[in-house]
Amino acid sequence: MMLHDLYNVFKLPPEATAQGGAGNFSIAVVLLCIVDGLAVYFYPTNRCVDDQKQRFKQLIREKLYWGPTKKGWVEKGIAAKQLYLEMRILLVHELGADVPTSARIPGHSEPRIGKWGSIPESSRDIDQIQSMDQWNDDWPILAISEDDKGREFVKFSGAAMYWAVKKMIVELINDKSVIENAAKLLGSSNTSVQ
Repeated sequence: MMLHDLYNVFKLPPEATAQGGAGNFSIAVVLLCIVDGLAVYFYPTNRCVDDQKQRFKQLIREKLYWGPTKKGWVEKGIAAKQLYLEMRILLVHELGADVPTSARIPGHSEPRIGKWGSIPESSRDIDQIQSMDQWNDDWPILAISEDDKGREFVKFSGAAMYWAVKKMIVELINDKSVIENAAKLLGSSNTSVQ
């Protein structure tokens, strides 16, 4: 249901002003909440990881599709910390305020969130994105960008994260041990995996 809601947000017209209105923050917070929920109920299956931040970052590091740093992707371990502390925490608990965290890369200004990131205009179609079997590594989820004053920042691509989260969900659902563990955690002893 949440992914379908996001699909509809991607269909919104482009923002008319720099003040927003295109759903960028909504896309980011919903995707990060989905990852957070998956980290609670589906992965990691080892319940020894009780710390939600550790579970979230482990899920990102081990299951979320990630491209190579040579293509502009932020290193995955740094990205997991960025997604949790610089985006999830700030969007959910700080109303998106620029509150520097320990995840902030030294010398960087606050992260930016965009619907499409580095995806070229000719490919900015959510139906096209959904139909992709493989991701184009030239379009990172998190990339280092530079503003007009030369300050670096991390830029989040909602469309790239959307595709990667959908792919991760499919892979988790197709893993029988993950589903069985989730059923146990949810207290559904009569749930069977077929």
